Amino acid sequence: MGLGDQVGGDGRLMPPETGLRGGQDPSGTLLQEVMWGPLDVVTGATLTMLVVISILSFGGVVGTSAGYETSVTSPAGYIVGALSSVLAVLLVRVTRSPLWPVVVAISMGVGLVSASYLLATDAGDGVAEVVGVPVSIIAVTVMSASFAVIGFALSTMRYREPVGALGFIRTSGIKPYLFAAGMWLIGIVALLVVMQFLIWLGIDFLLPPDTAQQALDEADGNIVIALLLVAVVGPVAEEIFFRGFVLTGLLRRFGVARALLLSSLLFGAFHIDPGAILLTFMLGLVLGWVYLKTGSIWPAIFAHSLHNAVAVLAAKYWTAA
Repeated sequence: MGLGDQVGGDGRLMPPETGLRGGQDPSGTLLQEVMWGPLDVVTGATLTMLVVISILSFGGVVGTSAGYETSVTSPAGYIVGALSSVLAVLLVRVTRSPLWPVVVAISMGVGLVSASYLLATDAGDGVAEVVGVPVSIIAVTVMSASFAVIGFALSTMRYREPVGALGFIRTSGIKPYLFAAGMWLIGIVALLVVMQFLIWLGIDFLLPPDTAQQALDEADGNIVIALLLVAVVGPVAEEIFFRGFVLTGLLRRFGVARALLLSSLLFGAFHIDPGAILLTFMLGLVLGWVYLKTGSIWPAIFAHSLHNAVAVLAAKYWTAA
């Protein structure tokens, strides 16, 4: 399957000969089989965490040295960053994965974040800004991009698969996106029901944090910057990794239901906060189902972007009203 394949107006891939990865088709999904599998998924998740830790550690030390609040000090930051980088390289060598994308991700990430701190000015209260953009926003954007880099490295680069194997299939018509929006609405309703039960039961630590407001605060209320980060860069990078790479890599071994659950759990776990884990797990189920049923990553990116954009806009204008 190549980039020329399409998703028809009914939300299914054209031509219909491409069945569910792994040769099974119990739920009507139309996805091609891929060469990477669960071991690659575990490797990718580990590499991504090591790359993110390296960027946070090295960049944070530079930020602290420049007089900004980063909570990462020297020499601990250098030690943790170096250890994470070495472990990432060793993991790549042991698994015979492509080395240069990981090296580039760490080098570019550390370089961009460090340079941002060195070029930044103090916007007050220890907040570093470059041309009006908080360095924290730049750092999150760089780390989000590392998800996509690792996903590509362990799939299309390692196994020489076409990018269509990651879900980059052209869509035809609006129906796949209407389906994605409808599934998102169903997911929101389900989330609200679950949140209400948690409130009744007094389980407050599982309630999702207001990450949209946090993004706005970090962007100093700049709605354009917040939307660019939260509703564009983040969804694209995360969908490439969690749906295009992780979900497809688990399908052949675990089947639809378990692959969907496992990929959604991993999606939630990467958000660390207990409340965010529940929210992102449920969102992952919706996005994964959209991807499985349409065969294209674009509707999943659309639904993810829609969710984040609505959250940011509500935090900006609803609370203000």
